Formats: sequence, C-alpha cells, structure tokens
Amino acid sequence: MDRHTKIVATLGPAVASADRIRALVDAGIDVARLNFSHMDHAFHGQMADWVRAAAKATGRNVALLQDVQGPKLRVGTLDDGPLTLSVGAEVGLVASDHAGGSDIPIDYPPLLEEIETGEEVVLADGMLRLAVTGRDNGRLLARVVVGGTLLPRKGVAFPNSALQVDAVTVKDVNDLAFGREIGVDYVAVSFVRRGEEIERARSLSGDAPIIAKVELAAAYDNLDEIIATADGVMVARGDLGVQMPLEQIPHVQNDILTRANRAGLLTITATEMLESMTHSPRPTRAEVTDVATAVLEGTDAVMLSGETASGDYPVEAVEAMARICSTAEASAAPDTRRSLLEVAGQEVASAMAHAAVEAAAELEIETIVAFTESGSTARLLSKYRPGGRIVAFTAVPSTRRRMALYWGVTAHEFERRDFTDHMFAAAEKSLEKDGVCQKGDLVVMVAGIPPNQRASTNLVKVHEIGERQHGVPSQKGAKRT
Repeated sequence: MDRHTKIVATLGPAVASADRIRALVDAGIDVARLNFSHMDHAFHGQMADWVRAAAKATGRNVALLQDVQGPKLRVGTLDDGPLTLSVGAEVGLVASDHAGGSDIPIDYPPLLEEIETGEEVVLADGMLRLAVTGRDNGRLLARVVVGGTLLPRKGVAFPNSALQVDAVTVKDVNDLAFGREIGVDYVAVSFVRRGEEIERARSLSGDAPIIAKVELAAAYDNLDEIIATADGVMVARGDLGVQMPLEQIPHVQNDILTRANRAGLLTITATEMLESMTHSPRPTRAEVTDVATAVLEGTDAVMLSGETASGDYPVEAVEAMARICSTAEASAAPDTRRSLLEVAGQEVASAMAHAAVEAAAELEIETIVAFTESGSTARLLSKYRPGGRIVAFTAVPSTRRRMALYWGVTAHEFERRDFTDHMFAAAEKSLEKDGVCQKGDLVVMVAGIPPNQRASTNLVKVHEIGERQHGVPSQKGAKRT
C-alpha cells in the first residue's frame, strides 16, 4: 500500500446501492461511516451488508464506524414559516417543539434553568448568533447579533453554557443495540464533555472501541480526561468552529492530534475536508492544503462526510483524498515523520514496537510484520510511524477489520500456529504470494512467545525471507535484534 493515512467515508443516499459501495471500496475507503443522525436502521443495515460484501469480493479490509447522534439540539417547528432575524432585534427562546411569531422553539425542557443572561446562542451552524438578555413570561429574551433567515430543524448550540444534557440519549441506546446486532467495528460518540460519558457509551457498545468526537469547547477543556478514557478521538471541526472562534481551529486541531497521538490513541480529522466536491469534480487548492496539513500533523485518518453521503462525486472525492494523502506522506522525510509521535509509557509491548521501528529504519527495511490477537501490537507500531509498511497477521476477524483504521497497517487473515517458527514460515509464504517481499529481503518480525496470547509481545527479530527455520540461517545470514 502506497498510502498510510486511512480514509473514512460517510455512507448515504448518494451511494445507496451495492455497485456504488463497491466503487467506494475500489477507490480506496478503509472505513465506512454509518451516520445515525440520518436514515433508519433498515438503511444502515443494508449499507453494512453491502460494505461487507464489497470487502469480501475485493479482498480488502473495511471497518464499519457507527456514529451515534448524541444530544444534538435543534430548532423546532416554526408555525409561521422561516423567521427573519434582523440585527439588534429582540426574540424569544421557548422550551418547546414549536412556536410562532418572533419566538424560536428549542426542544430542551431545562432551557430556562440552565441558560444565563449574557450567554451566547448559536444557530444554523454558526450562521446566526444571539445574546441572551433576560427572561420574561416563561421564555428567554435574546438580542440578534448576527442576523439572517432561520429555518426549522437547524442546529442550536450554547458555547458558554454548562448544559446538563446526557451525551447518550434514548435514541443512542436503541441505535447502539442495533450496532451490536450488525457488528460495527467502532462507535463514535457525539457531543461528549467528560470521560464518564465515554464509559457510559462503552457499557452499551459491546466490545467496539470508542471514538470520542471532540466538537464542544467543554470537550477540548477536558481533553486529557477524554483521552484517558477513549480509544480514539475525532477532531470534529464543524461544531468546534461553532463553539469557538474559527481562527483558533487550526491550533486546536494540531493540539488535539498531538496529545491524542502521544497517548497512543487513534485519530480522525473530519468535516469539510473536500466540501466543494459535494458539487464539483475537483477540490479547491485550499482543501488540498487542508487535507495535506492534517496528514503532516499526524492524523491516522481523514474523513469525508457530505462529499460521499449526498454529493455528486463520491467516488471522485475518495480518489482525490487518496492522492492528496499519498503525496503529502511522500513529502515528509521519514525522520521528521517518526518524530511527530511518541507513545507514552515504557511497557514491554511499546518498547518492542519502538525497537522494531528503529531497527527497520537503521537497516532500511521496508516491511514490519506483526502477529497480533487484539491489534495492540500493530497499533503501537503504527504510532511510531515507520517509513515502510506494516503487515499484520491475526486469526481474529474483528481485530482484522479494526486494523483498517490503523495508519500504515495492512491486515491479513491468519491461522494460529503453536510455534513461532511455523508462524514465520506461514507469513513468509503470504508475503511472497502477495508480492510484498521476495526471497532474500529482510523484514522485521514482531511477535509474542508463547504465541496466540494477548498482551504478550516480547520478540523482535530481523528475519530474511527464505531463511531456513529452527534458528538455522541461510548462507547470506540474517541480522537479529
């Protein structure tokens, strides 16, 4: 694989057929995102089936990411139609699912108890802004700061308010149960603020790793707590751009990626990455630069949203994303790329992974082979950012699919062997068959003794393809660490 950064593509009406899903897989998606803020269970179940079928037909490894809606607050029904908000005008905010006149309905019962005078109200993804000025007759009064036309069902955010809403809603509970039923590989949790909300989602998600979407100012304030609890983070720049000044987003993105990567978490950068390709076959120069910046800052994956879910050019968007990622990676010197990330901790597995990457770099070895049960060995290797490829072998189907999100990792199905030499011999045959390596090539093998056990990575070996087994080297010999 000439691309290390993985691509997440959101599925929607634009790709709602087996042929279109197959085209996305052929174009290079690594993770299919099921956005449970839209569509029903039947739709997402069909999409999951098509993804699995396309992955099997192509021999590619594609993971399913379930993105649950969370407590997204929205404007209710406007009884008198779209509401024109003029700068300086006064409007009312009511805790209801509908309202008329100059009142704006927000279906959040504790509205009056939790929103204070002076706090900001942001509507329609930041296009409209209000400032709360007081209370009157069971409603909040607010002055229009940035005006325009308000439509029903638009999003509402309170960036300065400490809302007590639960990050896992009743809808999310039902959706998570369905996610377990169809066997999703990851769960992304929306609008989290604290680590305890991650634990709540984890208790409902089966064994699927949890990706925390950092899209609230409160989540960024509590980032260390979230990092300590989640398996990965998504830099959800759309809502972050509503919660804080847009000019701060580049710094915040870099900070989130740096801190999460140092802790060894998976990282996804999302929102409007190739937004113009929703209706154009070609991205803008600014978008190309944006994607490349995320790659160079160390993101594991970049995500497409409306571009593939509802856009006119979903396949072209994936192809463009793949080209940008490959080109950005090629522009980064290996030493610089490796220095971007430092996995915290000195545990044995981390030390083994670090030693393997350093050995590969010093000996200019292109392939690191990992034998793994849980995927943690491959994840650690990935986080040390080797210059070459990581080939992971596992006997666990769910582990194989989850490794689709790991930077630089290509995962293969593998039957368990009782002896390490037998594992190495079988891996050799697979590498030669797939054209990854040929006889005489050196590879770095990372495994555990005894084999087939979790958390037992304790062996790093520089191995020559074609080397005779049972510890007898070929005539060329092979260096070992």
